Parts: sequence; structure tokens; C-alpha cells
Amino acid sequence: MNKNITLIARCGMGAVLMAAALPAVARDINVRGIVTNSKGEPLQGVCIYDVDTDRLLTSTNEEGKYLVIIDSDGKLAYSILGMEDTEIPVEGRLTIDVTLTSSSITLDEVLVKAKGKLKVVAPEPTDIEIKGNYAYIKTRIKVPHRLFGSSTRLIIQPALYNVTTSKMWYLKPLVFDGRRYNITQDRMLDFNLAADPLTPYVTVQQHSSRKDDMIFWNDSIYLDNPDQDFHCDMLMAMENYNRVFYRDTTTISRGTVNPMRFFQYKLIGSEVTDSAFYPTPEMQMRDTRGDVMLTFRVNDARLDMEQGNNRQEMNSLLTQLRRVEDDPDAALKSFYIYSTSSPEGNYNKNVELSKRRMKSALDLIMENLSATTRRYMEVKSGASVESWETLVTMLRADSLTTEAEAVSEVLAKYPGQPDIQSVRIRRLPFYASVISERYLPRMRKVSYEFLTSQYRYLTDDEIAELYKTKPETLSRFEFFRLYRYVAKTPEEKETYLKKALEVHPKFVVAATDLAELRLGRGQADYDLLEKFVKPDNTPGRKKKLPEETILNHIAACLATHHYLEADSLAAELPDTPRFHKAKIYTDVFNGRYEGAMQEVAAESPINEVVILLALKANDQAWRKASKLGSSAEEEYLKAIAANRVDEYMAAVSHLENALRLKPELKEIARIDGDLIDLMEEREEEEEQL
Repeated sequence: MNKNITLIARCGMGAVLMAAALPAVARDINVRGIVTNSKGEPLQGVCIYDVDTDRLLTSTNEEGKYLVIIDSDGKLAYSILGMEDTEIPVEGRLTIDVTLTSSSITLDEVLVKAKGKLKVVAPEPTDIEIKGNYAYIKTRIKVPHRLFGSSTRLIIQPALYNVTTSKMWYLKPLVFDGRRYNITQDRMLDFNLAADPLTPYVTVQQHSSRKDDMIFWNDSIYLDNPDQDFHCDMLMAMENYNRVFYRDTTTISRGTVNPMRFFQYKLIGSEVTDSAFYPTPEMQMRDTRGDVMLTFRVNDARLDMEQGNNRQEMNSLLTQLRRVEDDPDAALKSFYIYSTSSPEGNYNKNVELSKRRMKSALDLIMENLSATTRRYMEVKSGASVESWETLVTMLRADSLTTEAEAVSEVLAKYPGQPDIQSVRIRRLPFYASVISERYLPRMRKVSYEFLTSQYRYLTDDEIAELYKTKPETLSRFEFFRLYRYVAKTPEEKETYLKKALEVHPKFVVAATDLAELRLGRGQADYDLLEKFVKPDNTPGRKKKLPEETILNHIAACLATHHYLEADSLAAELPDTPRFHKAKIYTDVFNGRYEGAMQEVAAESPINEVVILLALKANDQAWRKASKLGSSAEEEYLKAIAANRVDEYMAAVSHLENALRLKPELKEIARIDGDLIDLMEEREEEEEQL
């Protein structure tokens, strides 16, 4: 008993010694936490870095929370404007809460020349910040107490102007009533406050103040194209009981702050891969025609099987008809029989003879068809008398010119009189030997034509051949075969796809595949899939679409400034690696940087600077931008970052480099809220030169 215990103890000790001898291995872990200030208030927008790699990992959300992936032996750095930068080793911890302290700000030299009094309503200059399809504007307005009194109303109406399209939108107004002014409005006879459109925005100033008031204002508005030129004005007015005694308009922002226009990404589209959405193969009906010629004796309506090729022709006909009856994918669609009599003799009797011959032949044929075939088959018939003009044509064809001229003279002399024509032609000297013997038998006949319809699958070669002559008859499946398996070049494939959508406008697979083709060469087409992804308003039914349709339309939306629509569509895609990039890029373009920041910043140094600029982490953005390369876009980002941290000379230099490398960037710089002042200075200097 004791011996066994000793052995077990020794084994356990050996295991412990072996474990202790193994070297510690670092690993990536998920670290979570909350960043607050000294008062315990959460801090949003704190940038968090991996100290060892100097990589931006994420930023805190509105609750001050964050989540990063980092080496268990790594070190995290926390940075935000107005707070001291802090570095904390991870040491394998899964939770790290951080408290940041305010940074001290010193003013080297402050010279106060005079102490003036504010005499105008003064909104502070600000930016039009772009996040996705929304423009966000916020500012402060200082109102001098000398202007605003208890018997006064102040109205501030912000307005956003789209310079590119010459459109204007009014934003949320500010309305401040002095206490006495508001009471008077409320008690005025025949004045309905509810009908006043400004009533919902009124704030009543309850007490007078000897200090100037500071009013805070913010609003946002949806923009179809955030890359266009905008500026925001504030229209201000003050009134008392008698008149408007103060008016002013101030431009508080010009251009838009939108560093995301330089975000680098590539979202690859995809053809439909779920075979459940593929068009099903369809047998196409293909018509086949056949015809037979039966001949009759003079003035005889009975079909003589021994005359001419009648027996051979009839057997061939019946064989073809029975073959159709035995094929389950074929049907005898129609049967057309036509009888013709020669023109000699009385015309009306010839017509009756023709009809009897037709019936004789038709009865014989119908006897050899099943009752089912006869029931569903369309039968058409006709009877006529051949004209003497046909005889003229036949004579000329056989080089009997003299005979043809003689017959023509009779016809010209007795036009429209078939009976007289018949008598006169029978008197011609060559009638018995030539016309009666050789040509009239050829004019007495019963001909038939039948049309069979057969369903079968076409081969790829047959599909390609049919496309050349009748593309409108091709099914969705046949077009699918063409562009997926027959097309040899992208251009040929696109031609097939465009025709497929022309013939079948609701062919979602073809539209999705065409979108993928165009995305692959950088030609996003928003209109191509937009009609398919619109919500189906049919009660109780949700439209089922291939996931690739949604993916490709998201890519087109991001490329054409439809960020909000891309956002709603991304929520419909599953959280799988295949659609991960679409979700990440949609988050970033819609201003949700926290969860995507680490991944997109790692994709390129440019993206890291763009995200830092979007977060207004200006010091970090300038530090990172300084390490960028020398392409036009990188120089442009350096100019933005330098200008934000008041590195004026560096900003001017980098902007000059960017415009020299890529002159078309001027159009962006002229509407870029970050550089619009530098551009105006530059253009003024050019004009002076």
C-alpha cells in the first residue's frame, strides 16, 4: 500500500519537473477592458496600439469598451487628445481596465491687447464630417447678453448647401425666447402657437444673465454623394415685439472632412455557386416539317396507289407520322393538305374535283393515325384550280418559248375569263401533244405538309448556332450554358450575359454573374442588381436571393456611395469567412471603426493613417503619415495630417508634391475641409504671379 503511494508520488513529481522544464510559449489572446477618465466617465475614441509592432489595434466605443487581439507578453498603448499617453504590459491578462489622466496644457506666450465686448452672434467654425452617407455638423454659438433680452426671440437656422448640384437643405433650427416674449406669444389673441412651425424648437430663457450665452448645436443629414462639394451656413435673426432688429449669416464650414475617400480596399465579387438557384434544364420544342406529293388521273377523284410515286410517297408519310406518335416527347402539331386541279375544262367543276381529291387523300391518311393524335392535331385544308399562268411559267422553264407566247396571247385577250381561256388554249395545235400529255398531269396534284413538335435538350453547339439566328428563343438554362461553358473570352461572356438579361429581365443568376464580371475589372454597376435586392413587399413572403447577389451589390454600393444600403444588406449575409471582408468594409465606410480597425489598419499603412484621421487622432496620424511613401495619395494624406497638427510648412510642401504627381487631386483638395484653406492660399499666390 505505502509502496504504491510512493510510486505515484514520484511519478507526479516527475511530471511537475518536466512541465517546469518546458519553456513558456507566448500566444495571441483576446484582451477586453474599459477606458475611463479620473472621474470614472467612459472615454470614446481612445486609440489603442500594440507597442511592439506600433500597429493600431482599435478604439474604444461610446461606453469606453474595447477588444483587441495581442500577444500575451505584449504591451498596449492608450492615446487620446487631452489625456496622457499610457502604456500597460498585458502579462497574460484577459481584462485590462485603464484610467487616463488629463494632460497639462501650457501657453508659452499669451498677449492680451484689449478686452472687447461681443456685439454679434458668433458661431464657431467647424467641419462637415462624413461618415457613410451622413454629414455630421456640430458647433457652439456665442450669444452676447447685450443683444438677447427677456423681450427678444433669437432664431438660428443652419442650412447645408450642395455646391455641386445647387441644392439646399435646412437643418434643425434653434429658437430661443426671452421669458416675457414667450408669455406674450402665448397670450396673444388669435395666435395659435401649435400652427407656428418654430414652436417645437423653442427654448425659453427663464432668467436674465449678465454673461454671454454659449449654445451647443449638432445635426446630421443624409447625402446621396458625400464626395460632392458642400458648405454650411447659419442664418441668424433677433426680433422683439415690433421688428427684426438683427440679421446675420455666417459660413461655419466649407468642404467636407472625409479621409475615407482614400481608404484602400478590394472587395471581390462572386458568381452564383449555389446550384439551387441555377436554371433547370428545359427541353425545347423544335418543329420539323415534311411534305409529300400525290398525283391523280384526269377527272378522277380517287387516289390510285399504283400511279406514279403515290405508294412510295404515302408509305414515307405514314412512317414519319407513326414515328412521331411513338415518341413521348413529340407530337403531331398540325397537318395541312392542299389539292390542286389542272385548269382545263369548266372552272367550277375543277374546284369541286379538287375538293374531292383532297378529301380522298385526307381520309386515307387519317385512317392510319390513332384517335388521340387526330383529337389534338390541327387539320387545315385547301383546294384550288391551277392557273394557265402557271403553264406559261412551266413552258418557259423548259425553253418552249413559242408555245409560251401563244398561251400568253390567249390570256391577254381574255383576262379574268378562265372558261373561255380553257376553250381557246385547247384549240392550239400543240395542245394534245405538249400541254395535255406533258404538263396538265403535273398540275393535278394533292400535296401535304405536316408540322411535328418535339421536346429535347439542345447541345451546346446547337445553342450557339441558335443564338446566331434566334437568341430570343433561348431559355435561361441555354443562356447559362452559353456564358458559363461556351464563351471563350470575358468579352464574349459579357455579350451573352447582356443578351440573357434582355430576353429574361428577371434572370437573377445572370445579373449576379454579370455584376461579378464587371466588378473584376473595376466597373461597379449599381443599377444592375438594385431591382433584385429591393425588399419584397408581398405579405408573408421574403424574397430569397443567392448570397452572391447580395455580396456583389454591396461591392457596387460601396463603390457608388450607397453606404447605408450596403450596411443594411451586409446584415443579411452570414458571419462566415467568405463574407467577412464585405462586413468589415461596410462597417468602416459607415463610421463603425472599433471592430474593424485592427484588421483594416494592418492591410496597408495608408489605411492606418486614414482610420486615425477619421478618428481625429491627429498626433498619431501625423506620426504614422510621416512614414508613408511618396505616391500622390500618400503625399496628400501627409498634407492633411500635417495641417491638422499645425505643421504648416510641411502641409504646404506635401500638398505641392501631391498635386505635382497627380494634378487631378486639385478637384478633391478644393472641396476637402482639411485642405481647402491651403488650396485657396495656393491659388491666390498663383494669380499674383
